[in-house]
Amino acid sequence: MSRLGHRLGRHRVNLTVAVVALGTAFLGGAVVRHATPPSRPFATGAPAAAGYFPTLPAGSWRLLPGDHTCSRRVHRSAWEPRPDNFRPNHRMPPERLVRAAFHERPRAVHEAYDRRWDDWLLPRVTGHATGTTDEIIQWAACKWGISDNLLRAIAVRESGWYQHEVYDDGTCVVQNGCGDVFPHATAATRRFCAVTDRSGRRNRPLYPPGRCPKTFSIVGVMSWQDTAWGRMPDNQNGTFPFNRDSTAFALDYLGAFLRGCDEGWMSWLGNTGHYRKNNLRGCVGVWYAGEWSGPTARTYVGRVWSTARERPWLSPRWVHAELPCSPQRGCPRAPS
Repeated sequence: MSRLGHRLGRHRVNLTVAVVALGTAFLGGAVVRHATPPSRPFATGAPAAAGYFPTLPAGSWRLLPGDHTCSRRVHRSAWEPRPDNFRPNHRMPPERLVRAAFHERPRAVHEAYDRRWDDWLLPRVTGHATGTTDEIIQWAACKWGISDNLLRAIAVRESGWYQHEVYDDGTCVVQNGCGDVFPHATAATRRFCAVTDRSGRRNRPLYPPGRCPKTFSIVGVMSWQDTAWGRMPDNQNGTFPFNRDSTAFALDYLGAFLRGCDEGWMSWLGNTGHYRKNNLRGCVGVWYAGEWSGPTARTYVGRVWSTARERPWLSPRWVHAELPCSPQRGCPRAPS
């Protein structure tokens, strides 16, 4: 699972996307909307092997299309290898709450990031897309100029394409929607976990105090903000609960991170190696390891690129694979 603290990580049948009525629900303290998927003709089958969207070079940020344009460019299909993602695939966080969370936690301080990270990049993250899991991957790829096959491969490595699987006791399934559980509790992790932890049965906490997951989502978006990196409210970087509850937000955020890194806007990386713009492989390594081209980062990049070449999402075996059950906690499932 993913490690970068600055990161802004049953039944398998084809599912025809149903119409979800417009409404609101309170999830993790935030209002999340259920939106009706676009009414467009559906093709059948998995995405094209070559993908649909290429990675654009550094300097392309001024030309990137927006939410609505990319929704129109998505290749629609009823193909859904992860039906459990249906609910988070149709949840869009209110933009005002996302903007407020990021505004409260600026990155471009002490010359750590280029000012465009706060002024342009993060304000552009909305999570306003719905559809199948692959349609949302395509939407994020279009919006940020990142290869859709690369995003598919990262999602394989981070979660097996599961946005948020849980056991019967309500705890999330590590490596299938959450991860990086704190090994030890501290005052800082207790504060973080008090915000991110949800009450389980009989209002009992899901995790021991200060021992909750750091990362959530199909692509391992980390919410933890270590106090050593600079203090932020609740020791949280502003992504939670949006990254847990909305597939589109998680992929939107990953796309933003990779675009900003590839544009050369992560000044703090200059202290960790030979960081330079227009090197997406290096940025993928940073997403996982928080370092530029170190051993851990290079290993992860190699695995992601190998996965992108192999395209396991085109294999029926991968599509219909079952997650193992736990004798203590039961079988993984979508949250109720």
